[in-house]
Amino acid sequence: MGQVRAKYGVAKQNSNASEGCAASDGRAAPQGAAVIGGWRAVTLAALTLCGGWVWAAEVGCDTGVFALRSDYPGARMSGCEVVSRHEVRVTVNPEDGGRINPSPWYGFHARRLAPPAGAPRALAVRLEYGVHKHRYAPKVSVDGVRWRRLQAEAVRLVGAGALLRLCLDERGLFVSAGELLTEDYYAAWRGRVGAAAGAEWAVIGKSVDGRAIHALLVNAEAPNYLLLLGRQHPPEVTGALALTRFAERLLATRRACAEAAAEVGAADSARSPRCRFLANHGVVVVPNLNPDGVAGGHWRHNRGQTDLNRDWGRFSQPETQAVRDLVAGFERAWRRPRLVLDFHSTRRNVFYTQDDASPTRPARFAERWLAAARRRGGLYAFENAPRPLTELGTAKNYFHRRFGVPSITYEVADEADRTVLAHSAAAFADAMVEVLAEVDATPPPGCEDFHCHMAEANAASLIMLAEEGLLGPEQAARTAAATAWVVEEQARPGAARTANYLPFEDRLIALAGVAAANVHMGRSRQDLHGTTRRMMARQEWLAILAALLDARGAALALADREAHTPVPAYTHGVQAQPTTFGHLLLGFSAALRRDAERLVEGYRRVNRSPLGAAALGTSGFALNRHRLAELLGFAAPLANSYDANLIASADYRLELAGTLTASAVAIGQFAENLHTQYHNPRPWIVLAPAVTSGSSIMPQKRNPRPLDRLRSTASAVIARAQQIVLLAHNTNTGMHDYRQAEPLLALTAAGKNMYRRYAALLRAIGVDAARAAEELARGYSTMTEVADMLLREAGVPFRTAHAYARALVEHCRAEELRAVDLSDREIKRIYHAVTGVRLPVAAATVRRVMDPSALIAGRRGFGGPQPAEMERGLAAHAANLAEQRAWLATAEAGVTAARATLATAFGALAEAGLPAPPTAPGVAGARR
Repeated sequence: MGQVRAKYGVAKQNSNASEGCAASDGRAAPQGAAVIGGWRAVTLAALTLCGGWVWAAEVGCDTGVFALRSDYPGARMSGCEVVSRHEVRVTVNPEDGGRINPSPWYGFHARRLAPPAGAPRALAVRLEYGVHKHRYAPKVSVDGVRWRRLQAEAVRLVGAGALLRLCLDERGLFVSAGELLTEDYYAAWRGRVGAAAGAEWAVIGKSVDGRAIHALLVNAEAPNYLLLLGRQHPPEVTGALALTRFAERLLATRRACAEAAAEVGAADSARSPRCRFLANHGVVVVPNLNPDGVAGGHWRHNRGQTDLNRDWGRFSQPETQAVRDLVAGFERAWRRPRLVLDFHSTRRNVFYTQDDASPTRPARFAERWLAAARRRGGLYAFENAPRPLTELGTAKNYFHRRFGVPSITYEVADEADRTVLAHSAAAFADAMVEVLAEVDATPPPGCEDFHCHMAEANAASLIMLAEEGLLGPEQAARTAAATAWVVEEQARPGAARTANYLPFEDRLIALAGVAAANVHMGRSRQDLHGTTRRMMARQEWLAILAALLDARGAALALADREAHTPVPAYTHGVQAQPTTFGHLLLGFSAALRRDAERLVEGYRRVNRSPLGAAALGTSGFALNRHRLAELLGFAAPLANSYDANLIASADYRLELAGTLTASAVAIGQFAENLHTQYHNPRPWIVLAPAVTSGSSIMPQKRNPRPLDRLRSTASAVIARAQQIVLLAHNTNTGMHDYRQAEPLLALTAAGKNMYRRYAALLRAIGVDAARAAEELARGYSTMTEVADMLLREAGVPFRTAHAYARALVEHCRAEELRAVDLSDREIKRIYHAVTGVRLPVAAATVRRVMDPSALIAGRRGFGGPQPAEMERGLAAHAANLAEQRAWLATAEAGVTAARATLATAFGALAEAGLPAPPTAPGVAGARR
């Protein structure tokens, strides 16, 4: 530091040094401001440079009045040419001849020499970048630490470059494309944060030129960690500032949690979701991954002429190798990244995240995180820009592909306001903790496949064996830690996710030794896999019921809307009697009610555990089968061990197949009822235009696609159900035929799809009441009421009355009349012709009961379409649906609670089995 001061003649600032010049933030300097050549000139008086390694290359020039130099870290001038005593041309070229992102970084120190009297005070500096364009607005500093943007009046764009006007004195100033965040900056930052709770610094590797690559390790023994990377590209200063503020916020939050724990006790403090999250997660920060490029004022590359953010996966450079090895060391100690943030700068604030084709764990993290940050307010505007996973060797792509975690490029605008930048980074850090803590506090969702369920069944076995003393505490804990690691490995993109326990066990043995296989004591793959399949069936059972109840809810909503809309109903394929569309829908809702009741009853049978039955006759180990059932959320174990694996394993499948078959038949009938009337050019029950489709050749067509899709799906359910029956038919007990997972999953997938399509169809239906009334009038379906009325009101024998009503219909058909078109004379004449006596009621009475609405209103029977019964029926169905939904919620909560309890117990066991924190590769002796 002293050498630099001596070299530049820097002395204590004189308050008169800036007389006649403007301050760099646009405010007047203490002694006023001068305007030179129409431009406001700038003078910054004193300079201190935060020492450190001095870049070997030195470029400078001397006009006799002014001198420019670039022999300090972070400086960059490729050439400096004197144009006149008061003007210089500075050329700035990339560090090598490869392809370079156009980020022309420049940096130099300029000062006024001791000039003769009358020499100019203003220096014009022309910046030229060859084929590249000016990007970064100039920043200036009096001490190399505090930086301000050079005011706009002192900067003029000239072609692809820029012309700067500076007013200088003997002490000079630094001019740079951005703040100089060199090794001295990072050394000072390491000193400030080094005392944070649980934090230590390590040298994880060396750059091409041998510079140390430092990493901050916080809570390094935690099983999960957050990885923050910075400065892969040297000019991206705003990203570097955001990283330090983001990390500082995390450390401050940890410190607050530690203080709270000291004040109120660790147990009470741990109740805070954010404190619990930070206690279970480490933080790894690599703030300056490209120290050579930073020191050399590089535009993009390291000293190996490589863009480090294209080297992930190749690992051709020591800088990316250092992070790779650090992560590999954590991985060997069964510690996993939870989130990776790679901090950069660009022309706007943007987050490059995973797209829908590259799901993360937790799901939709980026969307939830950025939404949580926005809710805090006061942020800079930013864009969430999902990008597909590619082969490009970025940190974002590499870490997501390697671990399946959110791996995000955090880009900050070049000219972001530094105060808002700092506030935003802190808010993003808080939001990240909030979202991940919320995810951790939420009970785990259902398993997605066989491997997941098998791992849970294995975890339950491990916990039970430890509780019963069949496994020693140390071995149980170590096996649990290895199990957690295998589960994590298998969750990564591209993993095998085996459905066979033996490869799972092989990996356990590789991690924790041969004794890890003892978790299988007293157990067979017969009961382990049988339990896994039953857990899958149980989860699918509840999902099917949820889809069914959603469809029933859609049916009841439509029934309520169309409760009093008359429509024709059919028997033997022809119009029979009028009813209301709501009444018809209540009938199909009743079918769904019965199907739901079957599922509820069946669930009580499927929710029994075979685990511990071994192959068929248990074992010589005293396994606690009731505890196994409890840990996995089963109501109880299956009582007979032979039945558990060999008979009941077929029975629950057949029960589910039968229920879905019954449901599919009714749903197929509903679809066909609607489809048949689409034969009519003017159907009265219609689908929303948005769900119908046209013909490729016939312009008049509107094909009701949801109807045939639903019907074909219902048929597929019946076919899948028959496969279940046929696989179990005529087989010996214990055969694999009827115990396969795939046929059952194919059935449940078809079942859920059927109910989803049914619900969607019901929500797309509309009724043309006038068209339905027209069809009723054409169909003579009210004639039953004519016969009933004569019996009820005039005592006419039913068969006589029925013959009269039939004669009315025959007359209407012969004359091509609607029933309502009959005259009073014809109504009376036809009665006399049939019976030989006069009509005993007024013709108007006959005409009245021919009205479908009157007929419906006159129904008296329980469960009919009359308004009173419709109101009662709708209320009863709604109440029953609410009961079934409540039952489903209770059942789901029971399984979820059991999974959460299992996860907590297993997590505690696994954490106890973690090895001692490893020394990161290349770290030995480097901690301080």
